Amino acid sequence: MAEKLVAGIAQSSNPGQLEDALCDTPSVNCDKLAVITKDSPTTEHEESIVTFMHVGQGHTTTDAPHDVITGSTGILTSLDPQVPNISSDNRYIGFFAEPHIIDHLADWPIPQDQIQNYNDAIEAGRSVVTYKATPDEAPGVEQTFRDAGLRNVKTFETQKK
Repeated sequence: MAEKLVAGIAQSSNPGQLEDALCDTPSVNCDKLAVITKDSPTTEHEESIVTFMHVGQGHTTTDAPHDVITGSTGILTSLDPQVPNISSDNRYIGFFAEPHIIDHLADWPIPQDQIQNYNDAIEAGRSVVTYKATPDEAPGVEQTFRDAGLRNVKTFETQKK
């Protein structure tokens, strides 16, 4: 059965607010939520039942190394596949170039314009909330995201391998 990724933009990455809005609903298992933010990690983030991925923080990955270059407007990857040790995977431009985020989103064919929307939201201080769902779960998760006030809620299907 193909997995789906439901994603939306939250106004903040406050763990308490996100837990209150999303975790007390029957259609969302908070163990499957991941929030991508540029906020620095806090004790509240670390103790949350929701997983937080903080861009710009050092993380190890389970796949090939992805060296990143930090710039004033985010994190960039090289588009030149001839440069050693730099990702040539241009699906993940900006914040999505962060290694642990690439690991989290690697199987998802997210269109470039949507990646840019999510990166712009992160840069502006909002966060991207993701949920890996079964096909049966996805509609309920989408509705819960919308009811919680998340914007630009979309569902993506895993790539065929």
